[in-house]
Amino acid sequence: INAEYMGMSITYSSLVSLEKKRNDQENRAFEFLSLNNKIIKKNNQIKNTRKIMAQNYIKEFKIRKDMRIRENRISRDMKKFFVPIKPTIIFAIRLKGINGLPPRSKKILDLIRLKKINNGVFLKLNSSSLQLLRKIEPYIAYGYPTPKTIRNLINKKGFGKIGKRGKWQKVPLIGNKVIDQSLFQVGIHSLNDLVNEIITGGPYFKEVNNFLWPFQLKSPKKGYSKHGKNKNIAESGAYGNWDESINGLINKMI
Repeated sequence: INAEYMGMSITYSSLVSLEKKRNDQENRAFEFLSLNNKIIKKNNQIKNTRKIMAQNYIKEFKIRKDMRIRENRISRDMKKFFVPIKPTIIFAIRLKGINGLPPRSKKILDLIRLKKINNGVFLKLNSSSLQLLRKIEPYIAYGYPTPKTIRNLINKKGFGKIGKRGKWQKVPLIGNKVIDQSLFQVGIHSLNDLVNEIITGGPYFKEVNNFLWPFQLKSPKKGYSKHGKNKNIAESGAYGNWDESINGLINKMI
C-alpha cells in the first residue's frame, strides 16, 4: 500500500518500521528512567544506612567514655585505684634512617612498613607485636593513641592503596568510593566504618590496616625532645614507649 504525504511516497512497511522505532525509543527511555530511579533510591538507602551507622559509632563512643568516667568516680569514692582497660592499638613512628642500622632491625622495620623516617603505622597490641617493637625500640617511638587522635590522623594524613603487589597506587581517602570498592567484602563501606575498625581493633583490622598507606608525618617543631633521638623516653629522650604521651607527639607531627 502506498500513501502520499507532502508530495512524498510512503509505504505501509516504512510506517510500521517508524512506529516500531518510536516504540523502542519510548521503551528505552522508560527503562532508563526506571533504572535511574532505582539507582537514586539505592543511593539514598546507602546514605541513610551510613548516617545511622555514624550515629551509632558516636553513641558507642559516648557510652564507653561515660562508663570510664563513672568507674573512675566510683573507685575514687571507694578510695581504690582505677585500672583502665588495656589498649588494643599501638601507633609506631620511625625516628632514624639507615645509618648504623643492623640488617635484622631493617628487616623488621620493612616488615611492619616503616621504611622511611617519620613513617607511622598502626599495630594490634599482642605479644608478637610487642616482641617486634622491643627489637627495634632504639629506632622508633610508639604508644597508645586515643580514638580522637586516630580519627584526626586518618582524616588529615590518611591515604589508601589500590592495585596489586609491586604496583600499588596511593590514593586520597576523599569520599567513600575508594573505601567501598576495596573493602566491601569485609563490610567496610565508608570512612566512619574504617576509623571504627581501627579504633576498636575489630575482626577485620588486618585488612583495613593493610589498605591504609603508611602515614608520612612531618618532623615535630623544636624536635622530638631536648636530649635528641639517641636516648630513651625514660631519660627524656625520644625512642621507646611513650604510652599515652604519643598522642601529643602525633598531633605535633600531623
